Amino acid sequence: LPISTPATPAPAAPETAGRAADAAPPAMEANPDDATLDRYQQELSRNVASRPGVASGIWLTRQTLAINRTGEIDAIWPLICEEVTRYPALRTVRIQLNPRPGVDEPVRWRQCTTL
Repeated sequence: LPISTPATPAPAAPETAGRAADAAPPAMEANPDDATLDRYQQELSRNVASRPGVASGIWLTRQTLAINRTGEIDAIWPLICEEVTRYPALRTVRIQLNPRPGVDEPVRWRQCTTL
């Protein structure tokens, strides 16, 4: 009995870990419900804001993410798209890149992915 008891949990642990790893990618649904889309948008805002050169990411509409930046567009754009494209439902959103504080720059609009 003691031999079979440790043997049972040992295979279960890798199975459970495998299931958890397999569960992560499907969590990024291409056509999520509204509550899930809200969660994706909140996660994306937090993740983008944690990148160097980005002060914040604020959703203006379902399809427009405004980025308040402190860095050069060319430096932060790949970092922003790396985060955005992790979410299939958000990959085509419009990104509004606001001017850096105290710098005379125009607002820029971009998309990481187009249809």
